[in-house]
Amino acid sequence: MTTSPQEPAKGYARHGAGGLKAWGSALAGSIAAIVVSSGLAMGMGTALPAWVPLGLGAAAAVALAGTARTIGQLLRQIETASRMLGEGDRDGDLLDDARKAREEIGKYRLEVERLQDVDPVTGLGNRRWLQIRAMQEFSRAQREGSALSLILLKIEGYNELATRDDGNTAEALELHVADTLKSFVRPYDVVARVSPSEFGVLLLGAPAPTATSIAHRLRNAVLARPPLLLGQSMPDIPVVAVERKADETNFDELLTRARSAEVSDHQNT
Repeated sequence: MTTSPQEPAKGYARHGAGGLKAWGSALAGSIAAIVVSSGLAMGMGTALPAWVPLGLGAAAAVALAGTARTIGQLLRQIETASRMLGEGDRDGDLLDDARKAREEIGKYRLEVERLQDVDPVTGLGNRRWLQIRAMQEFSRAQREGSALSLILLKIEGYNELATRDDGNTAEALELHVADTLKSFVRPYDVVARVSPSEFGVLLLGAPAPTATSIAHRLRNAVLARPPLLLGQSMPDIPVVAVERKADETNFDELLTRARSAEVSDHQNT
Protein backbone atom coordinates (compact mmCIF):
# COMPACT_ATOMS: atom_id res chain seq x y z
CA MET A 1 0.00 0.00 0.00
CA THR A 2 1.34 3.37 -0.96
CA THR A 3 1.04 6.54 1.01
CA SER A 4 0.64 10.06 -0.26
CA PRO A 5 3.14 12.77 0.62
CA GLN A 6 0.45 14.38 2.72
CA GLU A 7 0.28 11.47 5.21
CA PRO A 8 3.91 11.66 6.49
CA ALA A 9 3.61 15.40 6.48
CA LYS A 10 0.62 15.21 8.78
CA GLY A 11 2.54 12.80 11.04
CA TYR A 12 5.41 15.27 11.28
CA ALA A 13 2.99 18.00 12.21
CA ARG A 14 1.26 15.91 14.93
CA HIS A 15 4.56 14.73 16.43
CA GLY A 16 6.07 18.20 16.47
CA ALA A 17 2.96 19.86 17.84
CA GLY A 18 2.63 17.25 20.62
CA GLY A 19 6.23 17.70 21.75
CA LEU A 20 5.93 21.46 21.71
CA LYS A 21 2.72 21.29 23.77
CA ALA A 22 4.33 19.05 26.40
CA TRP A 23 7.45 21.16 26.84
CA GLY A 24 5.44 24.35 26.77
CA SER A 25 3.17 23.06 29.53
CA ALA A 26 6.19 22.08 31.64
CA LEU A 27 7.74 25.51 31.18
CA ALA A 28 4.49 27.27 32.01
CA GLY A 29 3.99 25.07 35.09
CA SER A 30 7.51 25.78 36.38
CA ILE A 31 7.11 29.51 35.95
CA ALA A 32 3.69 29.41 37.60
CA ALA A 33 5.07 27.44 40.55
CA ILE A 34 7.84 30.00 41.04
CA VAL A 35 5.36 32.88 40.94
CA VAL A 36 2.87 31.19 43.30
CA SER A 37 5.46 30.09 45.87
CA SER A 38 7.05 33.54 45.87
CA GLY A 39 3.66 35.15 46.37
CA LEU A 40 2.78 32.87 49.25
CA ALA A 41 6.09 33.52 50.95
CA MET A 42 5.64 37.27 50.65
CA GLY A 43 2.08 37.02 51.94
CA MET A 44 3.18 35.01 54.94
CA GLY A 45 6.20 37.23 55.56
CA THR A 46 8.56 34.28 55.48
CA ALA A 47 11.43 33.32 53.20
CA LEU A 48 11.26 30.37 50.86
CA PRO A 49 13.62 27.48 51.55
CA ALA A 50 16.70 27.77 49.32
CA TRP A 51 15.99 24.53 47.50
CA VAL A 52 12.56 25.69 46.29
CA PRO A 53 13.63 28.50 43.93
CA LEU A 54 16.67 26.50 42.87
CA GLY A 55 14.60 23.46 42.06
CA LEU A 56 11.86 25.39 40.28
CA GLY A 57 14.47 27.45 38.39
CA ALA A 58 16.22 24.31 37.22
CA ALA A 59 12.90 22.84 36.13
CA ALA A 60 12.08 26.02 34.23
CA ALA A 61 15.50 25.99 32.54
CA VAL A 62 15.08 22.38 31.47
CA ALA A 63 11.59 23.09 30.20
CA LEU A 64 12.84 26.16 28.30
CA ALA A 65 15.65 24.18 26.66
CA GLY A 66 13.23 21.42 25.70
CA THR A 67 10.81 23.95 24.25
CA ALA A 68 13.53 25.62 22.17
CA ARG A 69 14.78 22.25 20.89
CA THR A 70 11.28 21.17 19.97
CA ILE A 71 10.62 24.43 18.16
CA GLY A 72 13.77 23.86 16.09
CA GLN A 73 12.73 20.30 15.31
CA LEU A 74 9.26 21.44 14.38
CA LEU A 75 10.63 24.05 11.98
CA ARG A 76 12.75 21.42 10.27
CA GLN A 77 9.80 19.07 10.09
CA ILE A 78 7.64 21.79 8.60
CA GLU A 79 10.30 22.39 5.94
CA THR A 80 10.46 18.67 5.19
CA ALA A 81 6.69 18.43 5.11
CA SER A 82 6.51 21.37 2.71
CA ARG A 83 8.89 19.63 0.35
CA MET A 84 6.91 16.42 0.57
CA LEU A 85 3.63 18.22 0.05
CA GLY A 86 5.08 19.77 -3.09
CA GLU A 87 6.30 16.41 -4.35
CA GLY A 88 3.09 15.74 -6.18
CA ASP A 89 3.42 18.94 -8.19
CA ARG A 90 7.16 18.64 -8.72
CA ASP A 91 6.97 16.77 -12.03
CA GLY A 92 4.68 19.38 -13.50
CA ASP A 93 6.85 22.19 -12.24
CA LEU A 94 9.97 20.53 -13.62
CA LEU A 95 8.29 20.11 -16.98
CA ASP A 96 7.34 23.77 -17.01
CA ASP A 97 10.87 24.77 -16.04
CA ALA A 98 12.33 22.49 -18.69
CA ARG A 99 10.03 23.91 -21.34
CA LYS A 100 10.95 27.47 -20.40
CA ALA A 101 14.63 26.53 -20.38
CA ARG A 102 14.31 25.00 -23.85
CA GLU A 103 12.63 28.15 -25.12
CA GLU A 104 15.38 30.32 -23.68
CA ILE A 105 18.07 28.03 -25.07
CA GLY A 106 16.35 28.16 -28.45
CA LYS A 107 16.39 31.95 -28.41
CA TYR A 108 20.05 32.02 -27.45
CA ARG A 109 20.89 29.46 -30.13
CA LEU A 110 19.17 31.54 -32.81
CA GLU A 111 20.98 34.64 -31.61
CA VAL A 112 24.32 32.84 -31.63
CA GLU A 113 23.66 31.58 -35.16
CA ARG A 114 22.74 35.08 -36.27
CA LEU A 115 25.87 36.55 -34.72
CA GLN A 116 27.97 33.95 -36.53
CA ASP A 117 26.80 35.52 -39.80
CA VAL A 118 27.38 39.16 -38.81
CA ASP A 119 30.54 41.24 -39.01
CA PRO A 120 30.91 42.69 -35.48
CA VAL A 121 32.28 46.06 -36.63
CA THR A 122 29.98 47.05 -39.48
CA GLY A 123 26.89 44.97 -38.77
CA LEU A 124 26.96 43.67 -42.34
CA GLY A 125 26.76 40.01 -43.16
CA ASN A 126 30.13 38.28 -43.20
CA ARG A 127 31.64 35.98 -45.83
CA ARG A 128 29.88 32.93 -44.42
CA TRP A 129 26.53 34.66 -44.72
CA LEU A 130 27.39 35.94 -48.22
CA GLN A 131 28.27 32.42 -49.36
CA ILE A 132 24.89 31.15 -48.17
CA ARG A 133 23.00 33.99 -49.84
CA ALA A 134 25.09 33.62 -53.01
CA MET A 135 24.13 29.95 -53.33
CA GLN A 136 20.48 30.92 -53.05
CA GLU A 137 20.86 33.58 -55.72
CA PHE A 138 22.94 31.26 -57.93
CA SER A 139 20.06 28.78 -57.90
CA ARG A 140 17.57 31.52 -58.68
CA ALA A 141 19.67 32.91 -61.54
CA GLN A 142 20.15 29.40 -62.97
CA ARG A 143 16.46 28.64 -62.70
CA GLU A 144 15.23 31.94 -64.13
CA GLY A 145 18.07 32.55 -66.56
CA SER A 146 18.73 35.97 -65.00
CA ALA A 147 22.00 37.83 -64.57
CA LEU A 148 23.90 38.02 -61.31
CA SER A 149 26.98 40.17 -60.70
CA LEU A 150 29.43 40.73 -57.88
CA ILE A 151 30.99 44.07 -57.01
CA LEU A 152 34.18 43.71 -54.99
CA LEU A 153 35.53 46.78 -53.19
CA LYS A 154 38.93 46.71 -51.51
CA ILE A 155 40.64 49.09 -49.08
CA GLU A 156 44.28 49.40 -50.10
CA GLY A 157 46.79 49.61 -47.26
CA TYR A 158 44.28 48.25 -44.78
CA ASN A 159 46.90 46.57 -42.58
CA GLU A 160 48.72 49.87 -42.07
CA LEU A 161 45.47 51.62 -41.19
CA ALA A 162 44.61 48.89 -38.71
CA THR A 163 47.79 49.61 -36.71
CA ARG A 164 47.15 53.36 -36.56
CA ASP A 165 45.39 54.95 -33.56
CA ASP A 166 44.62 51.56 -32.02
CA GLY A 167 42.62 50.70 -35.12
CA ASN A 168 40.23 53.66 -34.77
CA THR A 169 41.07 55.01 -38.23
CA ALA A 170 40.50 51.66 -39.91
CA GLU A 171 37.23 51.16 -38.04
CA ALA A 172 36.00 54.60 -39.07
CA LEU A 173 36.73 53.78 -42.71
CA GLU A 174 35.06 50.37 -42.44
CA LEU A 175 31.89 51.95 -41.07
CA HIS A 176 32.00 54.64 -43.76
CA VAL A 177 32.25 52.05 -46.54
CA ALA A 178 29.52 49.89 -45.01
CA ASP A 179 27.12 52.82 -44.59
CA THR A 180 27.78 53.99 -48.15
CA LEU A 181 27.14 50.55 -49.58
CA LYS A 182 23.91 50.08 -47.63
CA SER A 183 22.56 53.46 -48.69
CA PHE A 184 23.70 53.18 -52.31
CA VAL A 185 22.42 49.82 -53.52
CA ARG A 186 18.86 48.54 -53.83
CA PRO A 187 17.12 47.01 -50.80
CA TYR A 188 17.14 43.50 -52.28
CA ASP A 189 20.84 43.52 -53.26
CA VAL A 190 23.14 41.60 -50.93
CA VAL A 191 25.86 43.57 -49.09
CA ALA A 192 28.54 41.88 -46.98
CA ARG A 193 32.05 42.18 -45.63
CA VAL A 194 34.10 39.54 -47.41
CA SER A 195 37.37 40.03 -45.49
CA PRO A 196 38.88 42.74 -43.26
CA SER A 197 39.81 44.80 -46.34
CA GLU A 198 37.09 43.69 -48.78
CA PHE A 199 33.40 44.39 -49.20
CA GLY A 200 31.09 42.67 -51.65
CA VAL A 201 27.74 43.43 -53.24
CA LEU A 202 25.66 40.88 -55.12
CA LEU A 203 23.61 42.73 -57.72
CA LEU A 204 20.54 40.69 -58.58
CA GLY A 205 19.50 40.78 -62.22
CA ALA A 206 22.40 43.05 -63.21
CA PRO A 207 24.58 42.13 -66.23
CA ALA A 208 28.25 43.11 -66.42
CA PRO A 209 27.83 46.57 -68.05
CA THR A 210 25.25 47.62 -65.46
CA ALA A 211 27.33 46.25 -62.60
CA THR A 212 30.46 48.03 -63.86
CA SER A 213 28.64 51.35 -64.05
CA ILE A 214 27.26 50.91 -60.53
CA ALA A 215 30.72 49.93 -59.26
CA HIS A 216 32.30 53.16 -60.53
CA ARG A 217 29.55 55.29 -59.03
CA LEU A 218 29.84 53.37 -55.78
CA ARG A 219 33.59 54.03 -55.62
CA ASN A 220 33.03 57.74 -56.22
CA ALA A 221 30.46 57.82 -53.42
CA VAL A 222 32.90 56.20 -50.99
CA LEU A 223 35.70 58.64 -51.91
CA ALA A 224 33.46 61.72 -51.92
CA ARG A 225 33.15 62.07 -48.15
CA PRO A 226 36.04 60.41 -46.31
CA PRO A 227 35.86 60.03 -42.52
CA LEU A 228 37.34 62.93 -40.52
CA LEU A 229 39.94 60.68 -38.91
CA LEU A 230 41.51 60.08 -42.30
CA GLY A 231 41.99 63.75 -43.06
CA GLN A 232 43.49 64.03 -46.53
CA SER A 233 45.02 60.56 -46.48
CA MET A 234 42.14 58.60 -47.98
CA PRO A 235 43.51 55.27 -49.23
CA ASP A 236 42.89 53.98 -52.70
CA ILE A 237 39.62 52.07 -53.07
CA PRO A 238 39.75 49.85 -56.17
CA VAL A 239 36.40 48.41 -57.26
CA VAL A 240 35.70 45.70 -59.78
CA ALA A 241 32.50 44.12 -61.11
CA VAL A 242 32.16 40.65 -62.61
CA GLU A 243 29.10 38.80 -63.86
CA ARG A 244 28.48 35.21 -62.90
CA LYS A 245 29.20 32.70 -65.65
CA ALA A 246 26.77 29.92 -66.37
CA ASP A 247 29.26 27.24 -65.32
CA GLU A 248 30.07 28.86 -61.97
CA THR A 249 28.25 26.96 -59.27
CA ASN A 250 29.59 28.50 -56.05
CA PHE A 251 30.51 31.87 -54.64
CA ASP A 252 34.23 31.13 -54.24
CA GLU A 253 34.64 30.77 -58.00
CA LEU A 254 33.04 34.15 -58.59
CA LEU A 255 35.07 35.77 -55.80
CA THR A 256 38.36 34.36 -57.14
CA ARG A 257 37.63 35.77 -60.57
CA ALA A 258 36.72 39.15 -59.09
CA ARG A 259 39.98 39.27 -57.14
CA SER A 260 41.96 38.36 -60.24
CA ALA A 261 40.21 41.09 -62.22
CA GLU A 262 40.92 43.61 -59.46
CA VAL A 263 44.64 42.74 -59.49
CA SER A 264 44.74 42.97 -63.28
CA ASP A 265 43.02 46.37 -63.31
CA HIS A 266 45.32 47.64 -60.56
CA GLN A 267 48.45 46.56 -62.50
CA ASN A 268 47.23 48.24 -65.67
CA THR A 269 46.66 51.64 -64.00
